[in-house]
Amino acid sequence: MGVRLAIPFLLGLLCFSLVQAEEAQDKKFEVIQKLGELNGVALNCHYLNETQRMKKALVLALPKRRQYGEAFDSETNTAFLKFIENKASCPEEAAFSKQVDDAIFALDSVFADQ
Repeated sequence: MGVRLAIPFLLGLLCFSLVQAEEAQDKKFEVIQKLGELNGVALNCHYLNETQRMKKALVLALPKRRQYGEAFDSETNTAFLKFIENKASCPEEAAFSKQVDDAIFALDSVFADQ
């Protein structure tokens, strides 16, 4: 009787763990994509110091996995083209730098366990 009760419990625990792992993975990609978005703006606005800071933060924080680099590059390209398409204006550099600071902090927080 005990084994019959244990199996559903263990299956439930496994499903719960998988959901948590998926949510953690989603947060990782969200923060990488945010940095990619900011990088696209930085490239358009010639904020090269910000681009360098973001890339350095990624290299230091991320495990060496192709998916992470591809997510960053893809979002960078999308944001770069969207900026041009929308004829957006560059944000004030100090305010933009603060956004980069916040995104790097989020990156470090999400990948702290790596």
